[in-house]
Amino acid sequence: MRRPELAVAVLLTCCLMAASGRAADNWVDVTSPLLDQLKADGKPIAYPGGCSGVVVDRLTGDVTIKVVGRGLYRSTDQGTTWQAVAGNPISGRDETGWGTSLDADDPRHLASFSLDGTAGCTVDGTHWRRFSDLGRNWDYGSVDWSGPDATTIIAAKHETTPAGEVYVSTDGGAHWRKLDILLGGDRRACAMVGALAPNTLIYANGHGIQRSTDTGATWTTVSPANPLTRIPVRFHGAHYLGTADGLLVSRDLGATWQPQGAAVSIRLGPFFGADEQAMMVVGDGGAYHSTDGGAHWTKVCGLRPDDSGFSFGTSWFGCYAWDPVHDALYASAMGHPVYRLALK
Repeated sequence: MRRPELAVAVLLTCCLMAASGRAADNWVDVTSPLLDQLKADGKPIAYPGGCSGVVVDRLTGDVTIKVVGRGLYRSTDQGTTWQAVAGNPISGRDETGWGTSLDADDPRHLASFSLDGTAGCTVDGTHWRRFSDLGRNWDYGSVDWSGPDATTIIAAKHETTPAGEVYVSTDGGAHWRKLDILLGGDRRACAMVGALAPNTLIYANGHGIQRSTDTGATWTTVSPANPLTRIPVRFHGAHYLGTADGLLVSRDLGATWQPQGAAVSIRLGPFFGADEQAMMVVGDGGAYHSTDGGAHWTKVCGLRPDDSGFSFGTSWFGCYAWDPVHDALYASAMGHPVYRLALK
């Protein structure tokens, strides 16, 4: 190959690499200074250290994280500085990417389902309600944000016998009732729980989506689909789930589910921007962005690379959140700092 042709080939290769993995090596650690300061102040970080759980307010770009054993911290300047979230009772850690979640309709609504620590939620962003403990507590959970008090909650308990126990609360987490359903022994397979309305619940365990309108007393199969996302996302009158083939959407409180858009594997999200057309999803293949409600997807980056310890993979340990205001992606996994990736 002549030198001009070689130069062109190298240039084309570099362009293709950039297009397929934009900003792949630019994940920036934004929490190690915070963790170092907490240790210097005599506030040790619980096992396995680092942070777990990350969510972003889609309206402001403010990012909230869970420091393992130390509770919730928030940054209003894209991770440059952090402040403890006042009044929050949260401790423990998130073993999964669904442990801490925001309501896309009203980001003041925040719930954190902790493992080996205190769980709770807030309906106004200021006043917090602690959930009653239930042993080691939770892998993930879903809150019905449709009412003013967020009283109906469904949650997957951590490492139970038999495997996959599910509990419901109708008084905001003060008391829990075990349901006569199981999510199954393989925690990383298809398993999902959702609270859609005061008496309306859904769950899945690899045998389609089941729905109850009597707070879990009876169940009906409403879809053969098997979600990969662990909880539904509520936005603008609809509920969204992710599957290996793309989005599922219900506009009738889970009675029916329809596929929406092009095929893409989704384990986390959708995370919404200004409206229901702008969204980000994350799956085993990386993060994908859409500006037309999922009709078309563009891969924006791969997952945060693993180095040691717990994985940033989306099947269980990895936590991701999109900041649509500043177009950035955050990633965490317990035992690690939180990382930020600028997508612009």
